[in-house]
Amino acid sequence: MKAISSLWPRSAGVVLSALLPFAAAAQPAPAAQPAPDGPVLDLPPEHAAPPPAPREPAIGLGAGQAPEHELVRGLTEQRFRSAGASASNTSVGGYGEVHVRGTTTGREGERAWVADIPRLVLFVAHEFTTDIRSYVELEVEHSLSCASCPGAAELEQAYLEWNAAGRALGLRAGLVLVPMGIINQWHEPPVFHGVVRPKVETVVIPSTWREIAVGAFGQPLDWLRFEAYAMTGLDPLAFRAGGLAGGRQSGGLARANAWAGVARVEAEPLLGVVAGVSVYASDAGSNGDGKFFLRDGTPVDLTIPVLGWSLDARWRRRGLETRVLFAEWHLPEARALMVSFNESGAPNFIDPTSPVATRIRGGYVEAAYDVLRPLGLSHELLPFARLEAYDTQSAVPEGYEANASYGVREITLGASYRPTQGVVLKADYQLRDRTLGFDQTQLNFGLGFMY
Repeated sequence: MKAISSLWPRSAGVVLSALLPFAAAAQPAPAAQPAPDGPVLDLPPEHAAPPPAPREPAIGLGAGQAPEHELVRGLTEQRFRSAGASASNTSVGGYGEVHVRGTTTGREGERAWVADIPRLVLFVAHEFTTDIRSYVELEVEHSLSCASCPGAAELEQAYLEWNAAGRALGLRAGLVLVPMGIINQWHEPPVFHGVVRPKVETVVIPSTWREIAVGAFGQPLDWLRFEAYAMTGLDPLAFRAGGLAGGRQSGGLARANAWAGVARVEAEPLLGVVAGVSVYASDAGSNGDGKFFLRDGTPVDLTIPVLGWSLDARWRRRGLETRVLFAEWHLPEARALMVSFNESGAPNFIDPTSPVATRIRGGYVEAAYDVLRPLGLSHELLPFARLEAYDTQSAVPEGYEANASYGVREITLGASYRPTQGVVLKADYQLRDRTLGFDQTQLNFGLGFMY
């Protein structure tokens, strides 16, 4: 009995081990789950769960890759969108260009070459809220800035804006670009053709022209945009036969006795097709700062109206890029400037052969086409042609003669190569007719970038 009892545990264990599989098979099967209504999609593993949300960048970088039709409107809004998409609500970027230019004067003149970095601009766009934003551009011209250097370090834009009624109406104040013409507002190098900016938009419409301003802007309709400002006026003592550019004050201790009213309206009936009109009106006399006298030393307050307008259109669609612009200024009291004196009795304007004009005008037409577009390539090669005519002595005060050398015709032929949207390589050849036929030529090479 003792032997049998000692064997029992081991025998029982063996028997139980042999019966366990049969016991498991004998368990009732779980109840079948009801089939779901409708078809069942067997998704691959990579789609079984939603992908993780992309991380917001700490700082937005520039304008990114803008749609083609938006390049014709400028990139400021794209930069603000980049700021809003970042964790800090801030976007940074810039643009710059490098030139090599060779000029001949006279039919037998030798070509004189110069290499330059005309400008490098860094910007910061920031959204305090979805409605309150700021934009700042800092520019360095010609690489160096010092008392004896050719360059300058300056603010190009610095303003605060409030979208009071969404995109339909906003308020803006600070250092603002004067909304006239095309280049003065949209001048990133990959956006325009030619190594140097069109002369009409540097001589007739000074570029880059900015002033301290306050005003309104908006897009009340999808196809309609506007800007309107009160801004510091020009300094009439800096007007010259070559135009109004010297009168710009650029926000640096600007004389604010005389203000100007400026307005612009743009229509975009088709994406990438924009037409605009700008008007400017001011009485710049008060900005003479009490420096107008008669010959006998009697002080006098001068009325110096400055009235200007411009019409422009631009097209950027399906590989074709065209621009047309005309601008005109009227200074009906220019003679009063020419006959004025300073406190010491010396003339304010000492060269009667090159008077301040009563009328300044100019215009150009330009066309380019991307010859690589039919090939379906991502990069672009755009041969272009531009014809300009401008005259800063189109009409002069009574008793003076216009200086014919200020009436110029200019032809520019060249090409722009864009390997990507933010980079451009340029080359062009310019023929300039000043007085003796096309007596000046300029060969230009350049590169530009924006981001």
